[in-house]
Amino acid sequence: MSGPLAGLRVIELCDELGQLAGKLLADMGADVIKVEPPGGSPARAIGPFVKDIPGPNRTLNFWYHNTNKRSVVLDVEEESSRERLRKLAATADIVIESLQPGYLPGLSLGFADLSAANAGLIMCSISPFGQDGPWSDWKSSDLVGLALGGPMRMNGYDPEDAAGAPPIRGHGDQGYNTTCHFAAMGIMAALLHRDATGQGQYIDCSMHEALSCTVEVGMPYWFYKRIDVVRQTGRHAAHRRTEPWLFMARDGRHILCFGVGRDNASWAKIKQWYRSEGFGQQFDDPRFDDPRNRQPGRGIPEAEEIMAETARFIAAHDAEYVYRGGQERDQAWGVVRSPDETLDDAHFWDRGFFVGTRGEGVEGEAAMPGAPYLFSATPWELRRPAPRLGEHTAEVLAELG
Repeated sequence: MSGPLAGLRVIELCDELGQLAGKLLADMGADVIKVEPPGGSPARAIGPFVKDIPGPNRTLNFWYHNTNKRSVVLDVEEESSRERLRKLAATADIVIESLQPGYLPGLSLGFADLSAANAGLIMCSISPFGQDGPWSDWKSSDLVGLALGGPMRMNGYDPEDAAGAPPIRGHGDQGYNTTCHFAAMGIMAALLHRDATGQGQYIDCSMHEALSCTVEVGMPYWFYKRIDVVRQTGRHAAHRRTEPWLFMARDGRHILCFGVGRDNASWAKIKQWYRSEGFGQQFDDPRFDDPRNRQPGRGIPEAEEIMAETARFIAAHDAEYVYRGGQERDQAWGVVRSPDETLDDAHFWDRGFFVGTRGEGVEGEAAMPGAPYLFSATPWELRRPAPRLGEHTAEVLAELG
């Protein structure tokens, strides 16, 4: 095995809430053994499916979230399987689970039980609301987590774009995956502690609390000023409306402009570009020289003029021309891309970001996102595709003797 976590063994008992945490460790070289019930993890029922044909080994969502793992089927309702799980945990460095709080301790498989035979064991329980407290037994989902945790309150539209529009969610399992990133960070911190002391520990990771850490400016504004932020189309929520950052180009594609001329050097380049093509002739006026007058925030006349002229400029050109021209002039601008455009991104392919994986129903390989970080000494590696249900049961149990 390769990767900075090579040599570590992880036992994972996770559904869609916790499976990314196991993937993050597996992709970094850990031997992650995914323990599934006889019918398979509930995550195997989540599409999309290859050729729209459902099946436990055909879900693309599962393929991505379970690379580099081995699958073992154990029915923990049976004592013989519980004993096998205890033996597995005795060989492990880490156990990750996202089952109902209290379920594993009720089967004598909780942290106290498993660590009795493995003092260095690190166990991370991922749950919607934590292992205790008045909401610990409540049900949730990615959508509910984003709503109750606060991020959904930060996303929506300007009134002129969609009058009376409610909050909206971000897709892509953001609630689950944000929680798993916090879980993985907690596990890594616990590993450092174990390296220093030899002592394992228990980690209680709550999706509700993890998501409440990710509401950007919303929480600080309320804590310190008792101001509730407003949702805006295609830009950060803020305590007051700002000028739009999203504009349609001549070819019908959208450009997102994160600021225009925030510093004097880039402003000089943008101003010259606009003026050379017949736009922004008034920008030589000294009132535009102060960077504070160029910052979005409705009520600043100069900022309103700049963004209005930017909208006119973009509407007269194709999106790719504006994107590349803005970048050449030190502007953080980009095209709003569709999934197929992202997959065709030459920059991703040049860096080797996309990798090929195999699975049931696919001839050849299917592309999927690869390494989110590049290591010079311990590289990320796709050692194996997501496992078929129970694919490694006999192999792993044989390792136990």
